[in-house]
Amino acid sequence: MRKLGGLVVGRTDTNIRAVADAGLLSQFASVLITSIDSTTNLSATEMRSQIARFDPACLFLGSGIIINGESMVRLVRDLDLFTGFDEVWCFERFPSTPKPSDLWIVSPFNIETDESPRNLASWMAETECKLALGDGFGLNFATFQEEIAIMVQRL
Repeated sequence: MRKLGGLVVGRTDTNIRAVADAGLLSQFASVLITSIDSTTNLSATEMRSQIARFDPACLFLGSGIIINGESMVRLVRDLDLFTGFDEVWCFERFPSTPKPSDLWIVSPFNIETDESPRNLASWMAETECKLALGDGFGLNFATFQEEIAIMVQRL
């Protein structure tokens, strides 16, 4: 792990499925899903319909889909999605600003060794994002709270 603009960022050898299975995502009121299995324009794909059928309370923000943390855990468990190259952003309340199109933390990007997106900390602070996760070849994570980083690192 390392500190970056007030964030604690790191990479661990796991994935979003494991984070969901561990129950970490269920504590967040809103989860913005911005990539599922390498697909990033979720609001314009069949995944939109599939997730809307699964959770009719889901909402759309930019090209992403917002569901609550408990629904996210069930989504990961019940549907055959999140098999790699996924990205989610976790909030205590509904985010009002879509994720910028030039911001991503999905592999092959390595948040510990590569130059981090310059707008990562500012967008997370602006939207009060508590945890960002991007997987593929390992799991990148970013948070302002060291205790959350430690929990992710231990998975």
